[in-house]
Amino acid sequence: MRTSLKELAKKSGYSVNTVSRALRDADDVKASTKSLIKQLAEEMGYIPNVVAKNLRLGKTNTIGVVSADSSNPYFAEVILAIEDAARSHDYHILLVNTEESPEGEREAIDTLIERQVDGLLIIPVFGEDANLERLKNLSVPFLLVGRWLPGLEDHSILTDEYDKAKQVTSLFLANGHTHVLHLAGPSFVSSSFDRIKGYRDAHSEAGIPVNEDLIVETDGHIEDGHRHINALIRKELPFTALFAFNDLVAIGAMRALKEAGYLIPQDVEVVGFDDLDLSRYLYNSLSSVRIPKQELGRIAFESLFEHMTDPKKLYRRQTIESRLMLRETTTFENIGDSQIQGGIK
Repeated sequence: MRTSLKELAKKSGYSVNTVSRALRDADDVKASTKSLIKQLAEEMGYIPNVVAKNLRLGKTNTIGVVSADSSNPYFAEVILAIEDAARSHDYHILLVNTEESPEGEREAIDTLIERQVDGLLIIPVFGEDANLERLKNLSVPFLLVGRWLPGLEDHSILTDEYDKAKQVTSLFLANGHTHVLHLAGPSFVSSSFDRIKGYRDAHSEAGIPVNEDLIVETDGHIEDGHRHINALIRKELPFTALFAFNDLVAIGAMRALKEAGYLIPQDVEVVGFDDLDLSRYLYNSLSSVRIPKQELGRIAFESLFEHMTDPKKLYRRQTIESRLMLRETTTFENIGDSQIQGGIK
C-alpha cells in the first residue's frame, strides 16, 4: 500500500505541513529536519502525489504526443528528439499512436486532454473535417509536426517537402529520364500531397508531360513498395527512375527490382525520402532526402513550450530545410553525402 503524507508525518513526529514543506525544500525548514524527513520518506517508500500537486499548480509538466505510425522508424526518431527536449525542460511526454486512423486520432486527442496535458504535438491525418474542428477548439496549445492541415497552417512545423520532391524529379529529368515513377504516399497525408505537387511541377517546368500511370499511391510501408513494383513489372510499364514517398517504400521497391533481375542504378535509379539510419547501410546505400528529424523534434517541443509559457504568443508556420543525400542508387555527379546546409525559415 502506498505510504501517505499523513503516515510519514506521524512516523517523523512532525506536522503534515512541516513534512510537506521539507520535501519541497522550503527555506523555512531547517536542513537537519529536511534530511531526517527525506531519509525517512525513502525508507518508507513515500511517493509524492503528483496529481494533487498538479491540481495546486494548474499544470502537469506533461505534453501529449500523437504519432501516426508506430511501425515507421522515422516517427520514432522524431519522438525521441521531442522526449529529449521535453526532459531538458523537466517535462514528460504521453505518447499515443493512431496508426493513421482519423478515429484513432480523435480518441488519442480526447484521451490526452482528459489526462490534463499542458500541450499537444500532433502528426495529423489530412483532410478530416471532424478532426479539424476538434483541433480548432482545443483548450491547450498545440502544434502539427511534419504535416499541415488546411486552416491550421500556422500551427505547423514542417520541412521543405515540395522543394525537395521537385529537386529530385528535376534531377532525374535533367539526366535523361523521361519515365520517372513516383510511388506516392497515402492521399490523406499532406506530405504526399506536397511531394506529388513537386513531382508534377518539375515535369511542367521541364516541358515533359506527366504519365499518370507513373504516379502510384501506397500506404508508405516496405511491403507496399515491393508489391507495387511487382505489379508494374507485370504490366510492363516502362520506368528508368524511381522517386519513393519514403525510404521504407524505396527499400521494398529495390528488393522487388532485384528479384526481377534489374540492376540499381544501371537499369533503375532510386531516391527515397526521410533518410533513415538504416538506408546508408543497405547493399546499395540509398540516395534519399534527409529530413533533420532531431531538429524537427527539438524545435517542435521548444515552440510548443513557448506557447505554453505565453498563451498569447502568435502561431506561425515554420519550415526546416532538408538535404538531398546522393549515394549508390543514383548516378548523379558527386556521389556521397551532399553538404547542402539546412536551417529554419
